Amino acid sequence: MQHDGLQPGLRDPTKPFTFTGRVTYAAEAEARMVMRALEIDPELRPEAVRRQLSVDGTVLVLEFAAVDMRTLRAAVGTFCDLLGLATRTLEAFGAGAPGLAAAAAGAAGSAAAAREPAAAAAAAAASGSGGAGEQAAAAALQPQ
Repeated sequence: MQHDGLQPGLRDPTKPFTFTGRVTYAAEAEARMVMRALEIDPELRPEAVRRQLSVDGTVLVLEFAAVDMRTLRAAVGTFCDLLGLATRTLEAFGAGAPGLAAAAAGAAGSAAAAREPAAAAAAAAASGSGGAGEQAAAAALQPQ
C-alpha cells in the first residue's frame, strides 16, 4: 500500500495537514447519536478545513484536513469541545432515558428547535435551561 502522508478519506493536496481521532462508545447506536448531533453544524471555514465523521461499530471516527497546522489545531480543538458536550449530554440523559422520546417528539414539531445549532441545543440541555434547546438536544440523541 502506498502512503502519501494524507488520510485515505481526505486526499486533498490543498489541505495537507490531517488529524484522525477515534472515540469508543458503549454501543453503535450511541456513536451514531453523537455523530448526528455533531453533523448538524457545518464547518465554519470549509475552504480551509474539511471534516468527515463516520461510525465504525462502536467507534466514532473523526477526520480533519486543513490548509495549515494552526487552522487544524483550532478546528480540532473547537470540535473536541463540542464532542465532549455531546458525550456528556448522552451520559446524562442516556439513549433510553425516560422522557427522551417525548422531548424528541416536541422538538420535531418545533421549527425553532429544528433550526437551532446542535451545540447550542446541547449546551441548553446541559445547563438545564429547558425549552427548545433541551428538546433539540434530546432529539439529536434519540436512536433511529
